[in-house]
Amino acid sequence: MMSGIRLLSFFALSFIASGLGWDSLSLAQHNVISGILYNEDDSNRFMIDPPGEMTTKTLDKLVDDLAGTHVTTYIICCCAKNANYPSEAWSVYGDGFDPNLDNTQPFFGDVDPAGRDGLRRWAHNLQKMTAEGIDTNAYMIERSRKKGISPWISIRMNDAHDAPLKESPLHSRFFMDHPEFRRKTGSVGAWTDVCLDYGRPEVRAHAMALIEEVCSRYDMDGLELDWNRFPLHLKEGEEDLYRDVLTEWMGEVHEVVKSAEDKWGHPIHLVARVSARPEVAYGIGLDAVEWARKGFIDHLIVAPFWATTDFNIPVEKWIENLQGTGVGVTAGLEARVQPYPGGPSLPNTPDRRRGAALAMLSRGSQGIYLFNYFEVPSAYHDLLNELDSEEVLRQKNRTYEVTYTDIQIPGDPIPAHLPKTIGKHESAEFEIPIGPKPLPSEVTLSVVYESTSDNPIYFPVKLNGDPVGRIDYTGRMPIDFRALTEGTNRFEIANGMDYPIVIKQVDLQISPEDDSR
Repeated sequence: MMSGIRLLSFFALSFIASGLGWDSLSLAQHNVISGILYNEDDSNRFMIDPPGEMTTKTLDKLVDDLAGTHVTTYIICCCAKNANYPSEAWSVYGDGFDPNLDNTQPFFGDVDPAGRDGLRRWAHNLQKMTAEGIDTNAYMIERSRKKGISPWISIRMNDAHDAPLKESPLHSRFFMDHPEFRRKTGSVGAWTDVCLDYGRPEVRAHAMALIEEVCSRYDMDGLELDWNRFPLHLKEGEEDLYRDVLTEWMGEVHEVVKSAEDKWGHPIHLVARVSARPEVAYGIGLDAVEWARKGFIDHLIVAPFWATTDFNIPVEKWIENLQGTGVGVTAGLEARVQPYPGGPSLPNTPDRRRGAALAMLSRGSQGIYLFNYFEVPSAYHDLLNELDSEEVLRQKNRTYEVTYTDIQIPGDPIPAHLPKTIGKHESAEFEIPIGPKPLPSEVTLSVVYESTSDNPIYFPVKLNGDPVGRIDYTGRMPIDFRALTEGTNRFEIANGMDYPIVIKQVDLQISPEDDSR
């Protein structure tokens, strides 16, 4: 619940602003965005109940499960390519769906029959809510406030789900009618090939129409522009040409939000979600630092795209670049963990989530942003009271994985650390940021490797330049917790054999001695 101090600050701000006007206040000054920021996507709420059986009880539960936890902000997504409410600016998901027809009806297009039941639930339940006069976004905004959670609306700036399909119901009329507006035409390679090209004024106007409608329609505390869904917005090679155009366009969005503040009588955060790395965000045409310097945004979410949680987000670089702007940074966790592109999807255990969160908080993240974490409120509810607290996380079991950057600048990729071939009698270094120096703990370094020999392996290891032992045949090695340093630890793994080996996974597990579990 919102504390008395927070409530007092909010009402005091409201009183002051009513006399000064919102133009006199900087949102970056009014209250710090912190705690856990939880993203509810545009479809999840409609997929829970059987087709045509959704009620507001489902919406209540989604919000109520977060109440009383460290979730301070509920980020309610209102669109993918289509809107999930009766929009006049965009086409609406479920247009053309007939609940009286089966799954062979034209609405489903060329979607695999095995995937149509979920889409049916989505379309039918959205139609039912709309027919009953219930806008689920507005309903959840009101419910969130009742439960002491700040409600935002999120707009996906370039969703590309079902990219390989020609007639998916996820495709909007705008997308279908204007293939010439896509980043690439012709056959689809990566899904981001079909992202809309924001170098086109028509695409920017299309997005602005929804932004204006959302700001007029919803009494929200914040508007998130999610540039990570999906992350490429310009044709390859045109990033430098249109970067300043997008910055100017963000200024226009800022003016729309300022007008909405006047309409609703309270401040509205304008927030952007971009790539985890400053150089990548800039390289793909999103100059988020300049947006902050010009006062266009009030907060920045930095996160991976989808393939894997990034355990090594350079939050401190963002903070340095944003110095003097008043704009804070929150780092985001993804639902997946993957050591390298095309590699195995690892279980995203509570320990892995804790490790990633602690690493980000220690580097300056003002809280933790959760994306696609639908199962957490029911399966891992305790995490909602842990993931934003360095003090709590330091006392918990946690795991740190070496992963990779899953948003890349076209033509200038950041190489993945894994898999790593180590030649005979050679070595390789892996960086693992752990946050604060650990309490007395059991610490284990683990690797997964491939070898062309069945002979016993010999992997001498150095930690921050000092020998600490060797990895045995199990791929594991205990480490004295006192050898670890605050921040980034560097593990040099040597190949002591006469043949090459391939390292495919590296992780560090820390289990405090007083962990109650």
